[in-house]
Amino acid sequence: MSRLTIYLRTRNPDGVMSFRNLRRLIGAIGMALPPACYLGGRLFAGLPLGPSISSYYYTNSGDLLVGALVGVGMFLVTYRGYERIDDVVSTATGLAGVGIALFPCLNRAEVRVGLFELPVAASNAVHTACAGAFFLLLAVNSMFIFTLTGADGARSPGKKKRDAVYIGCGVVILACLALLAALHARYSQDYLDTRTWVFFIETALLEAFGVSWLVKGETLFRDR
Repeated sequence: MSRLTIYLRTRNPDGVMSFRNLRRLIGAIGMALPPACYLGGRLFAGLPLGPSISSYYYTNSGDLLVGALVGVGMFLVTYRGYERIDDVVSTATGLAGVGIALFPCLNRAEVRVGLFELPVAASNAVHTACAGAFFLLLAVNSMFIFTLTGADGARSPGKKKRDAVYIGCGVVILACLALLAALHARYSQDYLDTRTWVFFIETALLEAFGVSWLVKGETLFRDR
């Protein structure tokens, strides 16, 4: 039997994806999405930076955007934490993430859009509601779920550092949400479509989300 055959037929030590690796994957996809959408549009279609991440739905990066959102959403739905509250929050977050992908927004044409062929206004409303719920639940997860301790309440030095990062990431997410709400209350969508503020705010939000999940996956500040 050749070495290649032996290597290919060697049994995996664990046939199930490690929950740590799953956390890392969720974080990595979240952090990579904004630059991937921009670079895909810039390098292959010559597009300038879009006004928001959602605006890439109608570009050559649209499949990447939808795929990443659905992928993260499904990972979150199937994710199982230490306690039931982890499962409830992550499942709700995942469903909201899938909703963002299924109900596109920012289409100016008088057509029906998305999988369910909804009118533009209706799809915009569902998209906005799903996005708000998704990001708010990410903040809740980072600040209140990831910081939970065991029954004895003990926290190692590494855990204390991780909790500080989780809370910091949650604060960034909430601050970005508040800023996005203020911009949409102050300016019309037509005006925001000529600026890139929303893109950068959404990028900061997703980077904070990604960092919190990478830390949860023990990529950073892991206990020795």
